[in-house]
Amino acid sequence: MNRVWKRTFLLLLASVLIVGALWLSPLQGLERSTGLSTLYAVRGIRMPPESVVIVALDAASAQQLGVPRRPDLWPRSFHATLVDGLARSGAVAVGFDLLFEQPGDPADDAAFAAALERAGNVVLAERVVRKIVRADGGRVLGGVDRLIRPMPRLAEAAWVTAPFVLPKTLDGVFEFWTFPTGAGGNPSMPVRLFERWSNAYGHSPRYPAGAGDRLVLNLYGPFGTLPIISYADALERIRHGGTIPEAKGKVVLVGLAESNQSLQFDAYHTPYSRSDGVDINGVELAATAVANMMEGSSLKPWHGRQAMALVLGWTAMLALMWGLARAGVAAVLTVVAMTGFGVAAAHAFSSSFVWMPVVFPLFFCPLVVTALGMVFKYRRARGRHRRLQQMLGADRRRGAVDRIAAAFETRPHGRVLRAVCLSSDIAAYTAMAEGKTPAEARDMLNGYLAHFLPIVESHGGDVTDLVGDSVMCLWVVGKDEAGACRRAVAAAVALDERMNARAADGTLPTRFGLHVGDVFFGELGVGDRMEIRPVGDVVNTASRIQSACKPLGLTVLASEAVTRHLEPSTLCLLGRFRFKGKQDLHILGTPFGVRSPAAANAAFTQALSCFSVGDIDAAARGFEAVLQRWPEHRPAHFYRKVCALPAMRDNGAVVFSRG
Repeated sequence: MNRVWKRTFLLLLASVLIVGALWLSPLQGLERSTGLSTLYAVRGIRMPPESVVIVALDAASAQQLGVPRRPDLWPRSFHATLVDGLARSGAVAVGFDLLFEQPGDPADDAAFAAALERAGNVVLAERVVRKIVRADGGRVLGGVDRLIRPMPRLAEAAWVTAPFVLPKTLDGVFEFWTFPTGAGGNPSMPVRLFERWSNAYGHSPRYPAGAGDRLVLNLYGPFGTLPIISYADALERIRHGGTIPEAKGKVVLVGLAESNQSLQFDAYHTPYSRSDGVDINGVELAATAVANMMEGSSLKPWHGRQAMALVLGWTAMLALMWGLARAGVAAVLTVVAMTGFGVAAAHAFSSSFVWMPVVFPLFFCPLVVTALGMVFKYRRARGRHRRLQQMLGADRRRGAVDRIAAAFETRPHGRVLRAVCLSSDIAAYTAMAEGKTPAEARDMLNGYLAHFLPIVESHGGDVTDLVGDSVMCLWVVGKDEAGACRRAVAAAVALDERMNARAADGTLPTRFGLHVGDVFFGELGVGDRMEIRPVGDVVNTASRIQSACKPLGLTVLASEAVTRHLEPSTLCLLGRFRFKGKQDLHILGTPFGVRSPAAANAAFTQALSCFSVGDIDAAARGFEAVLQRWPEHRPAHFYRKVCALPAMRDNGAVVFSRG
């Protein structure tokens, strides 16, 4: 496993462990509060089916009818009138979300019971009360559920009686029991009403049939989203011999539905609770439960192992992106992935009623992975920076380290950049080092580098490789290739002046070769054997150009790719050359006229022109003429030899058969 995959695996493992720990903490509850509220806010209000209607027992009706605000104190003869009117209106089923536990006025109770018998489709509410059982010390041992049913006279007259139990949480109400265990596993009121509606329309009821099973409510909107008829208005229309067309063929629920927050007492906090404190009433939740079963739109939550697998899988995917991509790319991919996930979760919630986790995938997972990813990348960058410092010369050369690090720090392994490469080699180093102790050889090289390195750095270059007596330097081109070439050549001329022209203590005779092109600069190696090095054909070619200095008798050579950016008057072109193992020809030149008179260089250039077109005899005579007048002209000596050796020439180019 290479280092990138090893770091990626560690990032993935750390991210999954941290997110998994957060998921198993109370923070998971944010999916019920913040997550579900967000999904509802994105979806907006959803129109309920027309098969359910609510008759509201509200304060306005109490005032209009002249009765107390408490609906349990209203005359039950009113309810008898309402039930008869709803039956005449063609209501499929009627559910009273109101407990008739205590007897009322006997005449009213008798009228109500008679109306219930005539209708034959009314469900009366039961209530489940839990008694907490405690030990002597106050420790809770458990609870005992007690079912409270309507008074016998009304219970017998009704079609059935059934409870409607809403499990409360700190974050509000989200679900209801279809077959609450506290009621002996009998069907709840919404289930009974749904059964009646299904049978009336020839549908097959589909709902969890086991005791204790729950359905998650898919809310339609805030208070008033479901159709509501005022109790007083319904009663007024019935008393005048009319009907309630809104109830025809529908399920009607009668219960407390109050829009005044100060008067609400059968209300529950939900994601649609309003900012003014108005919650959704219990009868609205019962109507929502019935409507959900009619549509088959109850929410299908991802929970337990399914939700955890989604969260951890999502975390692993984000970790892979941060482990394998650059920080900037990983950040963009993370945002894109989060957007895609958010859109998919919102669409699944709206169209398929699937409730997926969103708080963890859109907040905690990206936060954890991004933070860890940045830490891993920072540590890797710092490690690379330290290796650069070791390679380039420790703390006193931080400027060079920063320049090189900036060139490829954002890439995972390094980068390809365009640079001018200067290769140098100490002439006759083997002979000079022979007989010296290792410490003496080290001191000789250190004295040499004390002259060499400041000149390179003062011309904007960076020493990137030191191997024995060879030094490799780079000038990163950026947007100014001509400027980089001129600075590199100026450094080579200054080095030549220091090392070859006016030797001083610590200087050694040196040859230099320059070339420009694309170079890979980054980490090389496997496992723990990693080094930062420049690699590429330009590095090899610069070294070959440097090696051509010796046969030409020169100390500085540069390729035409470099010299074309220099003033022609400062150059002496030396012809075309092909190096061993290479097919490309390189036009070489030297930047200071080989230290010969202008007339000598002009005569040399004329003879070189004959050589380039294959007129070897004329070229040989020309080079001979140059040497007769200027016997120290080293390139003329070299070409006179080439003219005499056919193996060293090919179609006007010099061929080096040895590296």
